[in-house]
Amino acid sequence: MNKVTNSALEIAVKESLKNFELKEDSSSLRDLFLYHDTEDNSLVIYDDAEHILNKVVLTDNQIFNLSYILRQIFQQARKERFFDKSYIAKPFTVSIVDKDFVVLEELFFLDDDAFKTHSTNWSNIEKDLDDFIEKLLR
Repeated sequence: MNKVTNSALEIAVKESLKNFELKEDSSSLRDLFLYHDTEDNSLVIYDDAEHILNKVVLTDNQIFNLSYILRQIFQQARKERFFDKSYIAKPFTVSIVDKDFVVLEELFFLDDDAFKTHSTNWSNIEKDLDDFIEKLLR
């Protein structure tokens, strides 16, 4: 990962949460929706009421590795206890969406002490479990 450009993306994500916190209302945040606007190569970050919290221009490398980079950013933020804020409600989900807010990919899920991220390793584990169960049932 290119630390300089990815740190700008990390700052944008954290600023999005800060922007939500600074809003006048006292609502809680359960979801973040991330939309890759291909017209201007930007990532637009929305709250669960579909209000824009932040927008950041992406580099070509970030576009190519967007899901991976974002997963890393959210995992690191979790380790730093960045989601231990009173306005963040659990379960908390971060998803990549299309322009109509249809979820294309769930990147991050946090529920009290449990969290998950989607990766290719899970599909391998699921396949191994399916094979194991099939052998048991024979």
